[in-house]
Amino acid sequence: MDKQALIELIRQKREFRDLDNAFVGKMLGTVLKARKAEDLKTKDAVKAAKETRALLREVYGAFLTPKFFQREKFLQGIKSLNDLEAHKSVLALHLSTKERLPFYETVYQKIFAITGKPSTILDLGCGLNPFSIPFMHIPNLTYYAAELAKADAEFIQEYFTKAGVRGSTFQMDLTEAGKFPAADVCFMFKVIDTLEAIQWDITAELLARLRAKWIVASFAKKSLGGRKTIKPEKRQWFERLIEKREYKTVEVENEIFYVIKGL
Repeated sequence: MDKQALIELIRQKREFRDLDNAFVGKMLGTVLKARKAEDLKTKDAVKAAKETRALLREVYGAFLTPKFFQREKFLQGIKSLNDLEAHKSVLALHLSTKERLPFYETVYQKIFAITGKPSTILDLGCGLNPFSIPFMHIPNLTYYAAELAKADAEFIQEYFTKAGVRGSTFQMDLTEAGKFPAADVCFMFKVIDTLEAIQWDITAELLARLRAKWIVASFAKKSLGGRKTIKPEKRQWFERLIEKREYKTVEVENEIFYVIKGL
């Protein structure tokens, strides 16, 4: 089986259909290592596809609820930025934002008490987090959102247009990112562990390239679904990475946010 056919086999699963061939191919390469797809026997190709899907689920698919792909229907229910219940319905379609729903008001109050209210936000690996804009209570906000899948970025842009948010979205594999827009605050909510799973030590490179006055990076304190507590020791590598920077932390039940002074 040639590589392109194997990529198409992997992308047959609905949860991966919006990912582009280049990213799926990169994850496949991680599984294959030095082997070539063309040299695989059928059973080995099927095994490689299964292992690649497992990796893609870890970094992308695991966060999608069963109703995620009905998101257009939920978007149509939003009438304005003041329509909080409709925004909550969209936020509930992604597990990261769903878990954060009870805490958004508190989180933003505490973060912005440190950073000041920003006029520009850059959100890397945004998921559905831009739908939390109403909880920020910031007029005239400019919002830049980056997401791995093109269809996901286009969905956020559709929301910006519908809700009258000044902003733009772009599809981006953060492990291969170039320049970023300048911003007052950059969000990296629950994205760093995922990036490190794709490419070890990429975080240091990303932090050095960001043009933001403040960076807010968050980590889960519990596994998805809240069944397992994640030990603080798992974050010690990140704390060592930022130890020479000024930072404070904000915590809620399932998540810890590092509010870091930019360079």
